[in-house]
Amino acid sequence: MKKYLSLLALITSTYINGLGLNPAGYWDIQNITNPKVSPDGEKVLFSKRYIDKINDSFITETWLMDSNGENKRLFTDGSNAKWSPDGKKVAFTKDDDNERSQLFVKFLIGDSETKITNSDKPIEDFAWSKNGTFIAYSAFNEYEDDWVIEIPGEKEGETYNWTEDPTVVTTMHWRADGSGEQNAGEDHLYVVSSEGGAAAKISTWGLDYQSSLAWLDDETLVFQANDSLDDLQSPWKQSAIFTLGVNSKKLSKVSPTEGVYNSPKASSEGKIAFLGHPSKDYSYVAFDVYVKDGEATKKLTSSLSATPRELFWLNDKELAFSIDDHGASKVMLLDILSGKLSEKISNFEEQFYLSSVHNNHLFGTYANAKRPAELSVIDGRGINKLSSFNEVALGQYELGNTIEINYKSPDGMDIQGWYITPPNFDKTKKYPLILVIHGGPHSMYRNQFNYLWHQFASDGYVVLYTNPRGSTGYGSAFANIIDNDYPGMGDLSDLLAGVDHVTNEGFIDESRMYVQGCSGGGVLTAWVVGHDDRFAAAASLCPVTNWISMVGTTDIPAWTFKWFDVPFWEDPTNWLDRSPIMRTGYIKTPTLFMTGVLDIRTPMPQTEEMYVALKEVGVDTVLVRMNGEWHGTGRRKPTNWFRTYGYLTEWYEKYPSK
Repeated sequence: MKKYLSLLALITSTYINGLGLNPAGYWDIQNITNPKVSPDGEKVLFSKRYIDKINDSFITETWLMDSNGENKRLFTDGSNAKWSPDGKKVAFTKDDDNERSQLFVKFLIGDSETKITNSDKPIEDFAWSKNGTFIAYSAFNEYEDDWVIEIPGEKEGETYNWTEDPTVVTTMHWRADGSGEQNAGEDHLYVVSSEGGAAAKISTWGLDYQSSLAWLDDETLVFQANDSLDDLQSPWKQSAIFTLGVNSKKLSKVSPTEGVYNSPKASSEGKIAFLGHPSKDYSYVAFDVYVKDGEATKKLTSSLSATPRELFWLNDKELAFSIDDHGASKVMLLDILSGKLSEKISNFEEQFYLSSVHNNHLFGTYANAKRPAELSVIDGRGINKLSSFNEVALGQYELGNTIEINYKSPDGMDIQGWYITPPNFDKTKKYPLILVIHGGPHSMYRNQFNYLWHQFASDGYVVLYTNPRGSTGYGSAFANIIDNDYPGMGDLSDLLAGVDHVTNEGFIDESRMYVQGCSGGGVLTAWVVGHDDRFAAAASLCPVTNWISMVGTTDIPAWTFKWFDVPFWEDPTNWLDRSPIMRTGYIKTPTLFMTGVLDIRTPMPQTEEMYVALKEVGVDTVLVRMNGEWHGTGRRKPTNWFRTYGYLTEWYEKYPSK
């Protein structure tokens, strides 16, 4: 730690007077998300997250502002805030004195706050009825444990310090990263008066509520749920759209019989828009937009770049949504009569994440290569920023520029990427390079501000990041090409071709190149050094290194099995060929491994196995076991962000040239 602190002090003293980003500035960055405009368009609720430095934690609050961005103020420490239909009240969830999530309602006039539920189960999602009289909500219902061993000799009235009963596991999905061991059960639906009182359970066993709860009318709920409960299938491949009568308790599936469907959104006239795909047999596919009008269901889109985010009705004939497309998050407009799809802002290349609408005003957050997301609205004038929470923190620094590149892989595949240059970049000089690889593997890098990458650039590195095959935002075929072939030679060649493209520019010191990535990026980092020795050092964070041992220890076993054409007991060949640990004998690159000790997405034994293997063959390696973290190395604890940066920086400095 002393060594890291001395490095931090050196870097801090180097980047005063606005010369480059300062690591300590990360403490001040605020995360702004999810603006929700009131029904009358006058007010906006939004979430603001900041760092509690003393307690090493992130604090999220709900704030309120006028829709023009003025009069920002703290509204509540609750979360998931939603406007009442008349816009005079806001419902939200927060923990009561028993640390159990309950529903609260706060009045805008008078600022009074009332708890309206006293549920013995934590409340998760909720929705106001259209007339504001009721609130529907979801809560977890645990299955009864019918296998309990009675211990003989127990006497009534006697206190025993006996070991707690064991957990009897009967399901494939019995744990989840970020929360750990899960109780077996289903999420069910309840209705309570918006004034408080007793709640009524309205759903029955055999249905697991998932998300997107809303009222179709004053008598009917619409939502996404799972009624097949197939333990051998990933839950997200069992989603469908349902309606449920509040009084009749009648449950109806309204999405097509076959396929996967989610994210319903009802119009004021009773139409239901939703996303979906007609088959469950896919590794990745971009979902299309459907609309159900009465008895008729119509698919409105095809060959989208990615699955749209939340759908919004602008009116009864037009939908809006944001979608990833070639490194950008664009707002699209969809005419449900003609099926015509158009960009709200033509040729948009930055990031706008839509989260609510009022008439023709689209509220969301806007981000670009030099600034994190801020509250914004798209109106007739384009994008109008409504906040600048991070400007004071970041405005004092000079940041490097982000340059887009487009190149071809050896097999002719078109690949998009970007690199960030150091401040005061001089193309006649030579700079070290860090290749950063994204996880997923179905995800997309974009030209959006990333503090860690800009910090590396301020330290003097060129930071390269690309979207190799398997990435989203380029259509289903591009993403799905890695099915049963991940990691493979295709994504490897895409990454290395990106390095070649930048080194050909002439400003990279090829003896000082480094590679890193987390999760799927950790997989590919280990894969890269198993096939190529051009990098002076590598850092594989939270990787999968052995697919056979991974599938039995991860929280996503059903997903993992689907990555391979047959189970490993039928033929282990592909499972072994895709495991980076099987390339150990080819690795020469010094490789650091770093994983959260709580991680059950890519569990710690995956890291430990390859660390031990590299030790055995004499490759320089270090294992960093990051305390307090689930999947990822600096997401849960702010101090672990600094540790991640510090370990990576010192590891690369330990190998100043190849």
